[in-house]
Amino acid sequence: MYVEKPTATWPPQRPEVPGPWQPAKPGGPQPSDPPQPILPTWYEPASVTVERELADRLLAERVILVGGRLDDGLANHVAAQLLLLDAESNEPIRVHLSSTESELDAALSVAAAIDLIGCPVHVVARGTVRGPAVAVLAAGEQRQAHQHAMFVLSVPPFTANGTADELTALAAQHEREIARLRDLIAQATGRTADEVTEDLTSGRVLSAEEAQTYGLVTELLGR
Repeated sequence: MYVEKPTATWPPQRPEVPGPWQPAKPGGPQPSDPPQPILPTWYEPASVTVERELADRLLAERVILVGGRLDDGLANHVAAQLLLLDAESNEPIRVHLSSTESELDAALSVAAAIDLIGCPVHVVARGTVRGPAVAVLAAGEQRQAHQHAMFVLSVPPFTANGTADELTALAAQHEREIARLRDLIAQATGRTADEVTEDLTSGRVLSAEEAQTYGLVTELLGR
């Protein structure tokens, strides 16, 4: 019986396999492209929503949080919250303060906003309050602290770039801001300007109890 054999081609054809020079799928990512990270996009909006809800609830209770690095952005945000709450009611505002890093002009800006509004501001210190952030505490009508809070009296070093005239002007402004910080602490504690200047220069560290004795804190919490 005769059986027809399939015709063969030469050279034999190999099935096409996507190589490193070909995309695995038409229109797909090229192998030479860097891998794309997988972002949890479903989590970020929820986080933002929770933060906003929390901030709104705190504002409804007339509570403002000042934490982390106190820079111009945070200072402007806190000042806006103070002005908003002051316009709503004359009830006291509570500012919860914890800042290990702060800019001198930003801290003085928040202190000025506290002094500007009409309703009383009670500042509650927790964690560590270091450097110019102490000005925010000193500006409060009542100054409370948790028993494990710590305070560091210090000023940031002066750093700037520019011409000789610009550096002279900036240095003079820096000295005026340090004098304002010194006066706020001296007024709050009843100590002399020279004593406060010496403590700021030496970087004096105070526990919560020592801060109360110093006059920086009027009441300790958590006992």
